[in-house]
Amino acid sequence: MVLSLLSQRQEKLFFMENILLFMEIEIDTPDKFHFKIPSLDLEYVFSIQVLEKYLLEKSPVLNVDVSTYNWECPNLIDYNVQITSINQALHSIFKSITNGHNNPGVNALKVLFYFLSGIISSTNVKLNPLCIYVETDLEMGAGTGSSASFCVALVATIIQYLKLRSVDLNNVSRNGFKFFSWTKQEIQHKKTFSQRQLENISNWAYSGEKTFHGMPSGLDNTICTYGNIVKFRKNEKPTVLKLSNTLFDVLLINTRVSRETSKLVAHVANRREIFPALVNHILEAMEDLTNRAADTITKIDNCSSANRLNYFHDLETLVQMNHGLLCALGVSHQKLEEVVMVLEKHGIKGKLTGAGGGGFAIALLPAGYDAGEVIQKLKELDFGVICTRLGGDGVKVE
Repeated sequence: MVLSLLSQRQEKLFFMENILLFMEIEIDTPDKFHFKIPSLDLEYVFSIQVLEKYLLEKSPVLNVDVSTYNWECPNLIDYNVQITSINQALHSIFKSITNGHNNPGVNALKVLFYFLSGIISSTNVKLNPLCIYVETDLEMGAGTGSSASFCVALVATIIQYLKLRSVDLNNVSRNGFKFFSWTKQEIQHKKTFSQRQLENISNWAYSGEKTFHGMPSGLDNTICTYGNIVKFRKNEKPTVLKLSNTLFDVLLINTRVSRETSKLVAHVANRREIFPALVNHILEAMEDLTNRAADTITKIDNCSSANRLNYFHDLETLVQMNHGLLCALGVSHQKLEEVVMVLEKHGIKGKLTGAGGGGFAIALLPAGYDAGEVIQKLKELDFGVICTRLGGDGVKVE
């Protein structure tokens, strides 16, 4: 799960949340490919022959000659044309399927087809009957990174399947495609992802995210892949900051208020157009605040226990200041302010997270803090509450 600790429009710090999305693969189910997501009430069953006919026997639609492509090159696929081809395949297989952009079940199926056609179809590996089962703690469509988590877990599952089926092949690629083989390290460590594989997972997940969001930032797929903390600035490569000694206990509070990110972004843009100097100063303050927070988190992770409390208080202050700056941009909501006030009465600092305008708030818990009373109060006010930790692992095989 993806959460912004210090969310703003220019530079951001993001944590990996230990709320999980699990994907299981069962190989050798009888002559069928099963795809199940119970949280979406979704279950599709295809014959392997149908998948081969409409997907796997065709080369992905490329911007380059096929000889320069192997499964590690999702950036060489003509995304729009490939998705059009996948839509046609879906309609051929399921005559009644709808093509709505906001239908999460259909989008999940499109991403599955996109990954299978882009990865498996370029290799010498034949798809065996199998079942992919998705289970998640995440609330879908609530701004918590569920689509990125899904894309990362799904493509990691397919890549792991590919590796297990092809470690003995000198050239994994089909005839005519660019050569590919696994390294000795990747062959020896079949249940771990190498740095190269993690890069591939993140890149493919970014492509899959386009199906859900049109033009994703590249942040959510990065943190779901690598975990820990990601420092992100638009148009720059995200930086992963690994925590070695610290996981942050937090409350994640669901206001149950839906929000539209595009409208909130437009609202800030309008405010900036009317008050350019003021809004620019707010954004500059957020950038300074974010850099200070990154330094403070690093100090908390590396310092002695005697100094940790002082640095944690600094981080609490930065969280409080960030929420105030976001309020000045007009992206808070009455319910978010109610949450922050309840937290304050219990000695906890909190802020909105994500796009704002509803959605979720996040609260940092001091070490050893008993959150039972504040959780009970928030639930009495009909807020959803999850107690979890930030700074966890990214994608992995278990």
